[in-house]
Amino acid sequence: GRQALVGPITSYIAAELRAQKSRHRWSLDWIADGQVRVAQVEVDRALKGEAAISVEVLIPLCAAMQMDAAALMRDAREATS
Repeated sequence: GRQALVGPITSYIAAELRAQKSRHRWSLDWIADGQVRVAQVEVDRALKGEAAISVEVLIPLCAAMQMDAAALMRDAREATS
């Protein structure tokens, strides 16, 4: 099955992803189509924190956005516990 991050952790991760996107001034199209090759709607949901972020989306998304997925998840867990 799919493993996903939910709740406050999802919100934390979404905020960090949005901040990274903003820092680099990347467009949603550039991230979704050019770098991650994940459906734009999935990337948009991850950035908005509207739904659980699947591992299948988070890992390539972090790689494309020059972020360490493991460190991001650890920081999210620490910040929300």
